[in-house]
Amino acid sequence: MPPSPKAETRHLVAKLGGSLSASPALRRWLAALLRYDGPLTIVPGGGPFADAVRRAQETLRFSDEAAHEMAIMAMEQYGRALCDLEPQLVAVSTPREAEAAHRRGAATIWRPVAMTRAAPQIPQSWDITSDSLAAWYAREAGASALLLIKSVDWRASSPPSGAGMSSAEGDRERATSRVSGLTPPRIVSRSDPPPEGEGEGAHTLPHAEERPQAASRSAPDREAAQSIVDPCFAHHARGLDVFIAGPAALREAAETFGRGAIPGAAFDFTREQSIAS
Repeated sequence: MPPSPKAETRHLVAKLGGSLSASPALRRWLAALLRYDGPLTIVPGGGPFADAVRRAQETLRFSDEAAHEMAIMAMEQYGRALCDLEPQLVAVSTPREAEAAHRRGAATIWRPVAMTRAAPQIPQSWDITSDSLAAWYAREAGASALLLIKSVDWRASSPPSGAGMSSAEGDRERATSRVSGLTPPRIVSRSDPPPEGEGEGAHTLPHAEERPQAASRSAPDREAAQSIVDPCFAHHARGLDVFIAGPAALREAAETFGRGAIPGAAFDFTREQSIAS
């Protein structure tokens, strides 16, 4: 009797945070990701290249329109560096190109400039991060799973308000209260400002494994859950299975990817932020 055919492993889109650019964990995550037993597309954050855009805008005072385009280019710069670190990665601009590369058995890394330029529904704003852009790409590509790789673990207690954040990070956390539960947000990521708690001096964030109902969580817990992603993420991630992985997940990530599974904590941001689909 012939062996049963292997079940097809789903297409995984993995956002690799720019805050990992100065960490030795970056190369370990890349090596682990390449063990994934299925179609894989990596979405790069902006890393130090987006930081340079933000600093230059403060000095030169150029427009948000220019900064938007430059920060998308920053994601491509970070992606180009990742391709150099892992030559097995194939750079692609569209889901069609990615699908062709996946059929050849290659893992891909998304170059966002061309696709975002062709998407007038993506306004030009710093208001949210490339987490939402990764979710947008995943849905455009027909993927069902999105992994956000961060340099902080998702833990059981809420951080004090503003702890360990830059002023920009604190501003973004406060912006979560402005997200409407009825109207889809109209702003999308162009870069990768470090998520709250990432990088040096990171604080910890609440656990997500149990997926509790929003009504059963206290307001501080809900706010902490929202702060790890930008306020518009839930809109773009609707319909996706979302996972968050930090340093603890890296320990067994290669083995987990090798069997077609996804490391990290599963979390339903759509439920937590109560944004209508």
